[in-house]
Amino acid sequence: MTSSLQLFTFLLAVVTLVAGLAYRRAWIRMRGDAVTPTGFGALLALALLAASLVFQLPTSISIAFGIIAGATALYWLDDLQELSARLRMAVSFATGVAICWLLLKDNAGIPVWLMVLACALAGGVNVVLTNIINFYDGADLNLATVIALTAIGLLWLAGDSREMVVSAMACLGFIAPFAIMNSRPKTIYLGDAGSFAFACLLTMMTVICLREPGGLTPAVAVPLALPAFDTFYVFCVRMIEKHDLLTRNYLHLYQKLNTHRPGFVYLAPQVVNAVLVLGVFTLLQKAGVNLFLAVLIAGAGVTIPFYFLCRRFLLPRSAQAAGS
Repeated sequence: MTSSLQLFTFLLAVVTLVAGLAYRRAWIRMRGDAVTPTGFGALLALALLAASLVFQLPTSISIAFGIIAGATALYWLDDLQELSARLRMAVSFATGVAICWLLLKDNAGIPVWLMVLACALAGGVNVVLTNIINFYDGADLNLATVIALTAIGLLWLAGDSREMVVSAMACLGFIAPFAIMNSRPKTIYLGDAGSFAFACLLTMMTVICLREPGGLTPAVAVPLALPAFDTFYVFCVRMIEKHDLLTRNYLHLYQKLNTHRPGFVYLAPQVVNAVLVLGVFTLLQKAGVNLFLAVLIAGAGVTIPFYFLCRRFLLPRSAQAAGS
């Protein structure tokens, strides 16, 4: 890691801290303190764009971050006044399509039909990731933990992918000072815009994994294993119990732990699961298991039983019922 990248990360952290304090003050001045300032995560997109320009990343990456920043600005309006679900999904889908096209368009060997399919899948992935991540912005430091773990995983596993190393450092430079502010209850939130910006980065990572097999291991997605399964489980529960899926719910593991356990105990399952999955993945790789198969086996084989063990032993009996 170069000294210039370290310096950039430090300066970004300082700027983010100052910007966070200013954002909170401006929000309260305009809207009062009845609603906690939210949507600050929109600046994550600008941090990623700035990093790509400062370190002269490939043009396609910088343009993609530019599109993400523009789309995030639109998504930020949802934090000010709620946008329709259809509009949010349309913005998310279109951004995923644009990211995929930018990163794959120079690969002359890709037939048109495959490009169309890949772009459509990227759009769908971006919609799904945006919703998963948004569900995890419901308690202090919860989403910040997901972002920090992902950034650390990128630094460890990105290999020669310079664009991902720079992106990871930008994420850390942004999320560390935010976490300091976010650790105080009802101080400031990343909001829908922050969830969207981070989801777009994950979609970009997914496309890069497919474009450059071996250049960026899919194991960087390990921190998302628990949030993804938790969201899937809660979605199934709500479908079975015929809930209105467009309304907010409080059935996620971290929300139940936040209610029934003191302090920041609800953050522990994310960290422990990420370490366990990564450990099993490493052992499978050493045993010669195929890369994608190793990620799948480690992710599902560890996360699913670990998730239900957490619900069984960390929650009081009265809170263990799926829909309670």
